[in-house]
Amino acid sequence: SIDVSAASHTSVEEALALGICSTWSGEQIEVEVAVGKRLRRVPRLAEAALSNTGPIRLHFDARGAISNLRIAPQDEMPALEHRQADLSVRAVGLNFRDVLNVLGEYPGDPGPPGGDVAGVSHALPLLPAQSAFGLSHAPLTSESVAAAALLAGRPATLSFEQACTLPVTWSTTHVAVERARLRAGHSIIVHAAAGGVGLKAVEYAQ
Repeated sequence: SIDVSAASHTSVEEALALGICSTWSGEQIEVEVAVGKRLRRVPRLAEAALSNTGPIRLHFDARGAISNLRIAPQDEMPALEHRQADLSVRAVGLNFRDVLNVLGEYPGDPGPPGGDVAGVSHALPLLPAQSAFGLSHAPLTSESVAAAALLAGRPATLSFEQACTLPVTWSTTHVAVERARLRAGHSIIVHAAAGGVGLKAVEYAQ
């Protein structure tokens, strides 16, 4: 795809020629090119320089665009209350709800984005490995606080990145199937089966 919002016909032709030449020369084919009057831009991922050496959080001053997100220092953690656990965050799972939240498209006040989390806890004596996953409030931070009842031990077969994708999708699927009283031999229609919950619903039903 080519963004030609600020481009001349000449630069568009040059961008197309660049793509053709890349194909012929065996170089990486650019599938997205933003064309300006005097420049062309292609998307690249790069590791950002650390602007903070202590705990950090993902913050936005206003909703409306993903570009509003920025890294900011994390405030000092409050003392844990009864039945709470602290969590050194290793991975966070994002859902479509979180995207709508940042874009300002979610009805009402959804609070801070994030929920699914995996990390290392220092206040869960029942988990010898202290490696946990579950649900936490505003986990897009270095350190987070969660209700201990909403955390479980992370299986050794799952990485932190894998574990953090499970809480909302699996719990939503489980509750839906249980409330529908579905049993072996029943049929189920899964809408949006390619989405996060849909994929888990198909796997659950199988």
